[in-house]
Amino acid sequence: MSAMTSPSSIKRVRFTPDVKDADDVPSAPSVLPKTPRHAAVPMGTYGYPPSPPLSDSASLASDVDCFLHQLLLCRQGGFNIVFDVRVKPSKAYIPTAEGTALPLTEYFNVPATQPLQRRIQLISRYTGWRIVVENPNGVTIGDILYRIRDSMNKIASKEEFNSVPEDAQAEILKAYQRNCSATSKGVKLRDLQEGLKRVDWLGKRTLFAGIQKDEAYISRRIRSHSERAETYVVEFSPSSR
Repeated sequence: MSAMTSPSSIKRVRFTPDVKDADDVPSAPSVLPKTPRHAAVPMGTYGYPPSPPLSDSASLASDVDCFLHQLLLCRQGGFNIVFDVRVKPSKAYIPTAEGTALPLTEYFNVPATQPLQRRIQLISRYTGWRIVVENPNGVTIGDILYRIRDSMNKIASKEEFNSVPEDAQAEILKAYQRNCSATSKGVKLRDLQEGLKRVDWLGKRTLFAGIQKDEAYISRRIRSHSERAETYVVEFSPSSR
């Protein structure tokens, strides 16, 4: 074991018992990949048209194509939503061209897709976990952001940490120390005593960068054809803190 992941350093990190959640998968990827480069993505596109307004009689999706709300789409060179997954979604905002910030809370009840979907599954290039978002009335933007935050801030188990190679463990421990030192308006985001969390697997990439339908990547990760239709890739970008 390398110096970065010596037994003494691991003993100072608290783990939860090795219990599986409904959205868990056996292991994380074997390496921490570099931040992906996105193709040019004008706002309101990415193979999808801007989401039209929903009528009171909007139906739930079945075997039809679904379009993501434009606020959730990936955007080259910027963000449609500024949301650090280490903090509550209520602090997220929409950046404007004038440099101001619009509160996102008024969009929390807006449907995430058109037509509505009761269930959406999210996967990431940086972790092996799946994030399942469910709402019997149709998944909303708020549902997605809160589920991402809740899932990524779960305390990791020792089994999950041991499932990645030593070089990745070293990067996770660096992120753990960095995240426990980060502050927001002078308040620490987290305490060392809370232990390793799934967000530490993201390294410096703690900013939500949007959701996209990467069919090739989804096909490699999801074996079930029926699950692929409800699966999207959530992207993350580096944070400055």
